[in-house]
Amino acid sequence: MTRHHKKKSPARLLRSLYIWHRYIGISTAVFVIVLTLTGLALNHTDELKLDSSYVQSDLLLDWYGINAPGELTSYTSGPVSVTAVNNQIFWGNEPLAHVSAPLAGLLIYRDLVVIAAGRGLSLYTTEGELIEKLEHVAGMPTGILAIGTTAQALLAVKTAQGIYLTDDSMLEWRLAENPDVLWSEATPLAPGLNEALQAAYRGTGLPAERVLLDLHSGRILGRMGIYLVDAAAILFLLLAISGVWLWARRRASIKTHRRRTKSMDAERR
Repeated sequence: MTRHHKKKSPARLLRSLYIWHRYIGISTAVFVIVLTLTGLALNHTDELKLDSSYVQSDLLLDWYGINAPGELTSYTSGPVSVTAVNNQIFWGNEPLAHVSAPLAGLLIYRDLVVIAAGRGLSLYTTEGELIEKLEHVAGMPTGILAIGTTAQALLAVKTAQGIYLTDDSMLEWRLAENPDVLWSEATPLAPGLNEALQAAYRGTGLPAERVLLDLHSGRILGRMGIYLVDAAAILFLLLAISGVWLWARRRASIKTHRRRTKSMDAERR
């Protein structure tokens, strides 16, 4: 005996395709909403200030592994205190945008606040206003390990190559042998400042732009999220193909129906 498999009629195939088209559309709706909203937001990053807005959610900060740092390095000179929290420098509990770690020292020199951090020296007013950054100026030493002042009130910096002194203009630097220097030294944090810095650092560790980018790409869920977005892209493709096919099929059916109607009308006449 032989089995005869019944072939599905075109109407049943069309109905099945409609059903699958509907299911694919429903299953991808969430992805469409997320991709659309995140894409629109990312297109207006500057207007929305996403790169300078930070996520405060403890859940998201924990998810990204942004934990409060452990040991902090702080320097104090007069009323000014600066602290290195990982790669970021804080004036009191406010982040400084123009300097970065490593932090090598702080002192008030001729009414200027001098911070040795990153690739050189940064000069501020006592109110925290940036005046100038000294990097790669004439003879400016690199790799500063410490800063201080001599008995003659000259600014000194220590590097791996030796100790350099400068004049009041800070434009020229000369290597000195064994000068008597009072070096800036790390100091304990003021009471309550540690908690404030921990909270401030954690609150500026995750830009909103990064979260939206990770949502848009699926990376917020790790490798599995990337695979989910890839699967959604394939479903979008199937949705588009099936939608175009159904539209073409329906259009062809309408044209066939019109031709038949015209033919029947002509025969009746």
